[in-house]
Parts: sequence; C-alpha cells; structure tokens
Amino acid sequence: MAYTIDGSSQNGRTGMKGLWIALGVLGALVVAALLVFGSYIGAKNQMVQKNEDVDRAYSQVQVVQQRRLDLIPNLVATVKGYVKEESTVLTNIANARAGVLSSPDRASSIQANNRLDVALGPMFRLQEQYPQLASNEQFMRLQDELAGTENRIAVERQRYNKTLEDYNVYVRQFPNSIWANMAGFHYRDEYFKGAAGSETAPKVDFNQ
Repeated sequence: MAYTIDGSSQNGRTGMKGLWIALGVLGALVVAALLVFGSYIGAKNQMVQKNEDVDRAYSQVQVVQQRRLDLIPNLVATVKGYVKEESTVLTNIANARAGVLSSPDRASSIQANNRLDVALGPMFRLQEQYPQLASNEQFMRLQDELAGTENRIAVERQRYNKTLEDYNVYVRQFPNSIWANMAGFHYRDEYFKGAAGSETAPKVDFNQ
C-alpha cells in the first residue's frame, strides 16, 4: 500500500475523490430534475390560465350572441307582414337560429352561429327593397338593436380569436408542447371563421 509523506493512504484519497465526483454528479442531476420540474409546473400554470382566458372570452361572445337570439323572433314577426314573398329569407333565419339553440358543443355552436350570420344578411337589406318597413317604428328599433348587437358580436369574436390564438401558440411552442401533451392541453381549432353561406336550410312553417 502506498503512503504519502504525511502518512495518508493514496487509495484513500482516490476513494474520497471518487465520492465527491459521484456526489457532484448526483447534485447536478437533482438540480437538473428540479429545473425540469419547475419548467413543467410553470408551463402548466400558464396553460391553465390561458385556457381559462379562452373560456372567459367565449363566455363574452355567448352573452352578445344570446342577445341576438332574443331579438330575432320579434324582428321576424314584425317583418313577416310586410314581406310575405320573402319567406325563404325568414325560413333560413328561423332554421339557423334553431341550429344555434340545438348545438351540443362549442365547435358546432360556432359553425351554427356562422350560418346564422349568413342567414341574417338579407334581413339588413329588406328596408331597401321594402321602403314601407321604414315607417314601422318597431322594425326600425329592432333593426338598430340588432345592428348594434352585430357590432358587439364582431368585437367579442375578435377578442376571443386573439385569446385562442395566444393559447394555441403557447401550447405548440417548444418545450411547452412536451408539457402540454403531458398535462392534457392540446391545440383547439375553435375559431370563428367566415361562413361560405352555401348551406340550404330546411323549410319551416311560420304558421305553427
């Protein structure tokens, strides 16, 4: 066995050095694990917050869209007496509104509201085609309320889409995409988009 000048064992020093290296490696692994865990927790908290922001923004959209749904029956009833030959327009509106009310989830509700957007388009042009409607105070009041509601809907949808985009970008960025898959947060394709307006609505009997 080799000894140094002070009498200590060379093998003993080698063993101590190996121990310190092992402890250093272990410490580095612990620090790395803590950093990874901290990154996961921080990212998950951000995703929870952004997901809640999306739901909150959609709730605001629903509030103004519900106002539109409430206005439509009175507006249609007012118009019916003046534009009997425009039954297709009124039928499309009634059917699109029913589609919104029967939507089972957010994605289908967004699509149904897009179809309602298209169906309501001709309603705003009826005054030009039927000047006598301008003399109906109730129609003018309801049309103004509906126009104001449409503006608010557009603003809230824009805010919602922007909030949803912020969430989607976050969960798809690296390394957030790894944590998102682990935590159950995924890309949400629930944007409000322009509707083609080519859907054919089934007939509705207004006399019922």
